[in-house]
Amino acid sequence: MNTLVISLLILCYALALGIIFAQALLTAPVVFKVLDNQNASNFLRKIFPRYYLLLFLITLLALLISYLWFEKFDIYIAIIAASFCLLGYLIIPITNIARDRGWERIFKWLHNLSVFNTLIVMIIAIIQIFRVTTMSVPIT
Repeated sequence: MNTLVISLLILCYALALGIIFAQALLTAPVVFKVLDNQNASNFLRKIFPRYYLLLFLITLLALLISYLWFEKFDIYIAIIAASFCLLGYLIIPITNIARDRGWERIFKWLHNLSVFNTLIVMIIAIIQIFRVTTMSVPIT
């Protein structure tokens, strides 16, 4: 397998990890400390669709690379990652409606689902980075 192809797949998963860590460690904790509840809500409603859409596009690229050059296992893993990103994107409007209408149980469940989706994508990215970096590449 070509080193460039391996590097591209690693880059996709590393980008996904970087986006997740930036959101979880930099953006989310600061939002409610700096902004009032209304502005924080407005900000989060703008950032989360972009967050999940970007993760979805990156995992779609990982899927394409996996499909073209890697094994079925890698294709299935990329499909799972892309599916969780898409699900995260699709539940955003429902989550916002639940929050607006005061449906706290539903909101909490959907929020936890969103966190779960992110954790799955993060775990997949870490596993795939380790798997792909241990692949033997013939020296040319």
